[in-house]
Amino acid sequence: MDAIRILYPDVLSADENALEKAIAGDGVVFDIFAGRHPEDVPDDAWRGCHAMVTGIGMPIDEAVIGRLESCKIITRLGVGWDLIDDGAAAARGIPVCNVPDYGTNEVSDHAFGLLLNFARGVGLYNEAFRDDPEGGWNYRLAPAMTRLVGKTLGILGLGRMGTASAIRAKAFGMAVKFYDPYVPYGQELALAVERMESLHDLLGQSDFVTIHAPLTDETREMIDSTAVAAMKKGLILVNTARGGICDLDAIHDGLKGGQLGACGLDVLPTEPADPSHPLIKAWRAREEWLEGRFVITPHAAFYSPASLKDLREKACMTCLDYLRDGTLKNCVNTDLLRG
Repeated sequence: MDAIRILYPDVLSADENALEKAIAGDGVVFDIFAGRHPEDVPDDAWRGCHAMVTGIGMPIDEAVIGRLESCKIITRLGVGWDLIDDGAAAARGIPVCNVPDYGTNEVSDHAFGLLLNFARGVGLYNEAFRDDPEGGWNYRLAPAMTRLVGKTLGILGLGRMGTASAIRAKAFGMAVKFYDPYVPYGQELALAVERMESLHDLLGQSDFVTIHAPLTDETREMIDSTAVAAMKKGLILVNTARGGICDLDAIHDGLKGGQLGACGLDVLPTEPADPSHPLIKAWRAREEWLEGRFVITPHAAFYSPASLKDLREKACMTCLDYLRDGTLKNCVNTDLLRG
């Protein structure tokens, strides 16, 4: 291999990947595009790359993977890899990796930021006072105001970010329950949290729920109308994981009917938000029934300048370590490769 070629098909950074180029050193060529669709990337870039680092929006499906004549590894610039067909990659002997350890603290902090926004009414107080300096100076306005101490936080997905959220909840004086059938038994003892054997048990016994699960066939629209009906009335829900885990119709109906007390979403099934959806329309119109009970942030939970630097470095080095000496880190399709 004369030179290593790394393809970034949909990740044009503000510094034109200067960070990656600096850590890679000599002998590495970067093909960098800001594509939205596979057709935006020249065919010779697909064929000639030895590694690929993917971003947020472009699907790396079977057709794309079929064009990768020289690729030895695909790394997702993030935690979730649902846009990559890891089975098709495995069929061609290509490991798919992610970067699971770059924004753990940022995501759990963001989840608590959303939760505290409702529990303490921060956003609503700010907007009400700005709109009306007389009538808005009123501590009674926040509809989801509550005390955190003594309440129960439910965690859907007790991985790195779920564990970080559990630790934060304890600092706030909350009890912690979780549902995650893939966490080995005994982990709950090490963390002094309580395992729930079903999602509905978790929802029915929690005052707040934060989602930290990947998007899979199993978790897609896991928070549906049946799940909302199983919630403890007035539950506050936060999702900083994947938008497809929540059915927006169910969220809309749960909020309007009062089963859901409030909901904070950093992620949506369609990003940016589908403006025609009833929930989004009601939020944008500031309909009274929804005021102070629904917040959207722009898929920002992962972000801080430090976490973005970590992410970029780790994604690049995951590819280079594998190509240079065979060291494989954070492979998510190991079982498929073995099969």
